[in-house]
Amino acid sequence: MPVAVVGRWGRSLAIRFPADVSKLARLREGDRVEIVVADDEVVIRKPSREEATLDELFKEHSPEAWRALYRDAFDWGPDEGRERVLE
Repeated sequence: MPVAVVGRWGRSLAIRFPADVSKLARLREGDRVEIVVADDEVVIRKPSREEATLDELFKEHSPEAWRALYRDAFDWGPDEGRERVLE
């Protein structure tokens, strides 16, 4: 079983993966991994799917369509003092 040593990276701790482990796991510099801690175990795994970007999340509608869809979603109540809500 491969062993890694915990080191320091600035104020954080870091683990360097041995080359054979990173090759088997197909890990590259910049890849994101999930870290799960349960009892005395630390499990490092690749995320089940990549996180979507904001562009991907909102690509179905134009900004104008999103504004129209949620225009009446919130009632902030009447303006108070010198503040003013612009539409």
